[in-house]
Amino acid sequence: MRHTRGIGRAAIVMAAILSIVSLTTTACLPAKIVVKAIARGAPAAAPFFAEALGLGTNLSIDGAPALGGGVHNGDRPGLYGGSRDRKTCDKDRLAAFLTDRTNRKKAAQWAEVQDIGIDQIGGFLQKLTPVLLRNDTLVKNHDYKKGKAVAFDALLEAGIAVLVNLNGKPVVQCSCGNPLGAFEHDVDSPEVEFKGKNKKWKSYDREKVVKVEPTDDGDEVEKYELVDVQEEDAGLERPVGSDGTEDTPLPVDPGVEEDSGHVDVPEVTGTSVEEARQILESRGLAVETTEEPSETAGPGMVLGQSPAAGERVPAGGMVTLTVAAAPFTSTSEPTSEPPVDGSTAPGTTPTATDDGTSGAAVPEGGSPTATADLGGADSDGSFDSTS
Repeated sequence: MRHTRGIGRAAIVMAAILSIVSLTTTACLPAKIVVKAIARGAPAAAPFFAEALGLGTNLSIDGAPALGGGVHNGDRPGLYGGSRDRKTCDKDRLAAFLTDRTNRKKAAQWAEVQDIGIDQIGGFLQKLTPVLLRNDTLVKNHDYKKGKAVAFDALLEAGIAVLVNLNGKPVVQCSCGNPLGAFEHDVDSPEVEFKGKNKKWKSYDREKVVKVEPTDDGDEVEKYELVDVQEEDAGLERPVGSDGTEDTPLPVDPGVEEDSGHVDVPEVTGTSVEEARQILESRGLAVETTEEPSETAGPGMVLGQSPAAGERVPAGGMVTLTVAAAPFTSTSEPTSEPPVDGSTAPGTTPTATDDGTSGAAVPEGGSPTATADLGGADSDGSFDSTS
């Protein structure tokens, strides 16, 4: 019986050890960012608004060459496409739905995602601009489930119509009215899941996936330079807040790369210096590093980069990474302690005596060296050994 108990206890201990090892190993691995694919034309699983309302129309733009992948500023010419069809995104119908009192619960959740009050919805929508995604684009999407806005990371297929705000960021998916937020992870980190009717589209290219950041200086966009998706090698200039009926033609296609010898700097802040170097060098960029102390980041993590993500630089250009330094370790020499027996340590000055002379060390059991005293002889003619 005791032998059986011993085996049982050993098994429990071993299981505990394996559990700890497993947890430790898992903690060292980077978190997997799962992103749900949203295909053009596929119905939303839990939309804020029934797509039968016809709020927006997606268009196929597979034939138009997209920009290179990475992080792009929302005001970049050619980032988005456009059509003069007003039905691409019907803001008036969306506003009417949101301001209808019977839809007030949905409207409250929609407004909360946009960080506005429910009474501000009308004015907010009037400032948005309808465009078409030219690249597969990472966003934070929101379903409407059980009376709540439920966020999830998503990849929207190129050709999906969206409304963009004054800084160029997508904030509404037109076909279903779902509110959109910023994708909060690195553009190279997602693992895209293609499920159900959201099957992998033929034009999907991991290297063409983009993440949109607001304008560099924070200024509001006045006009968008769009690629005309209905006319080859043509562009459109669209005033902010307009619905497409006020577009004017551009003399050149803003989506054409003017200089193939330039590349867009990818986002690498927050990654390890090894991973950052690999990403940058794969884009044909050179890398140099500087170090600075950090109280929040571990050694070797990238704290910043110059040029910033989204900037366009010549191929082979230099990107400087600011990397968290390893913590400082003291290398000062230990202080020498005097010997326990009272002798003078090698290389030290002997301790001065009361009369100002340096006293020699006295070995254990010995006597100090006698010093002659010219007037101090004993009666027997010998000198006293003490002074």
